[in-house]
Amino acid sequence: MPKKLITIATFSHAVDAHLAKTRLESAGIECFIVDEYTVTMNWLYSNAIGGVKLQVKKSDYKKAIEILQQKPVKIDSAQDKVGKEEMGPHCPKCNSPDIYYERFSRRLVFISWLLLGFPLPFLKRKWKYSKCGYTWKVKNR
Repeated sequence: MPKKLITIATFSHAVDAHLAKTRLESAGIECFIVDEYTVTMNWLYSNAIGGVKLQVKKSDYKKAIEILQQKPVKIDSAQDKVGKEEMGPHCPKCNSPDIYYERFSRRLVFISWLLLGFPLPFLKRKWKYSKCGYTWKVKNR
């Protein structure tokens, strides 16, 4: 006699259902996704059929609900574990990784385009941090 399946959660998108399924399967609970393909083929059917359903066995119902109600565990950021050299380029003034590389001087290229009708590439080749405005050149190794 087959065991009865109970719907424990419904989702509008199949991706959300798969995330919940992954959490349950990592805890050792066998679960199934129903109506995934119908909603994926035509998303307008999601409300009509009740969305994508996540189902578990009746015996695993309480444990599955507890797992889905738990908050996800935060993973330590990679910056804490990785050294500064491996982290990539960062601002030498404030040590922030939010930087970008300016190959050309935007102001001079724009002025040349206005005066001559075509842009001349005035090379700048500097790293710049957008918040503090600090610029620096990286020495070639």
